[in-house]
Amino acid sequence: MQDSTTEAAAAEMPPAIPLEVDALMQAAAEATGLSDFGDLSFKKGLEIMVQDLNTTANLHEGGKIGQAYGIVRMLSNRLRYLDDVKKHPEIRDEKIIAPIVIAGLPRTGTSKLQRVMSGDPGVQRLEMWKLMNPAPFPGEEPGNPVERIAFAKGVEEVFRTQFPGWMARHPMEAEQPDEELFIMEMSLECTVSAMVARMPNFREYTMQIDPRPTYKILFEMMQYLQWQDGGARGRPWIMKSPVHVGYLDILFEFFPDATVVHSHRSPQKTVPSFASTIYELRKTSTESIDPVEVGQEWFDYWARLTDRYLQVRDTLPHEQIVNTHFDEVCNDPISVISKVYEKAGRELTPEAIAGCKEYDESRPANHWGAYGYTQEEFGLSPEAIDKRFAEYLKLFG
Repeated sequence: MQDSTTEAAAAEMPPAIPLEVDALMQAAAEATGLSDFGDLSFKKGLEIMVQDLNTTANLHEGGKIGQAYGIVRMLSNRLRYLDDVKKHPEIRDEKIIAPIVIAGLPRTGTSKLQRVMSGDPGVQRLEMWKLMNPAPFPGEEPGNPVERIAFAKGVEEVFRTQFPGWMARHPMEAEQPDEELFIMEMSLECTVSAMVARMPNFREYTMQIDPRPTYKILFEMMQYLQWQDGGARGRPWIMKSPVHVGYLDILFEFFPDATVVHSHRSPQKTVPSFASTIYELRKTSTESIDPVEVGQEWFDYWARLTDRYLQVRDTLPHEQIVNTHFDEVCNDPISVISKVYEKAGRELTPEAIAGCKEYDESRPANHWGAYGYTQEEFGLSPEAIDKRFAEYLKLFG
């Protein structure tokens, strides 16, 4: 997610970049010494995003600084990637083979499953430091990304000390796996950027356009990260994002041999839980937050993504999909992983089991703190949720 006050704190950059398209692109060019942004079609999304940040987002001063540096970070990674591809065209020859992709509505155990499964030493992990800066920093020694890790640790520290409510709901640790939305938002056309601040026009724009440019940049950045790590070497990527649930057909276009894990839980639980999560996230950037508006905004979003899933469901390769449930993930993740590996044709070795168990035991429930919420505080009701998700509930109730 586009990083709020954390960007400036982590990178120790002085404030002062205006939230204007030309100024942001110029700042990225100056930071990298590069100027080739490639296909400039992303500028339309950036223009809408910037307009919302300046008009509807109600950013506090830290949010203004953080949003500007978050955009500059994404643009800088784009510049460095394109420059590296010119020098090393073999990057685009990397094969992303048989990734395991965890999807489903948010708050269905997807993060836990990704992180436990990433304990297998034989897989490729999407640690937060990679997601925030997939492009190496200038002068970085291959295989020794100390500055990128340090950047992510600075972000982790700010969230840990200043926003414990967010960390309790979605802990972000520099050297632990997180979701690829950090990469997907580099397209500047991904809805995730609208989670951190109120951006209704940008959010609607992202829901109307072709999602393929966002999946293209995801695919390219994974090639890039894999190339930096010496190739796949038989290690599948462990990926995860709830947003995939609305675009599984597109996901399979880019990753045709993926095994998808679709996690389920009652929308009566997932919708208010996600609203609570976004409410905490917006504290990092926003002056004042209306919880009812947050609840309705993201109720609508996940319902529409579920509608799209139901529309394309019959076209999906169900022989490559494993359905599971929040309770299974929480109570017996090794059993779920065993089913996933069987579907993927992958051996669950004793080393893999040990690594997965070690992570699971190191992060018990409420490891970063307990929290609570109600449907009512976000303007939600069981009847409204069940009615809106009725078709989904017929299949997975």
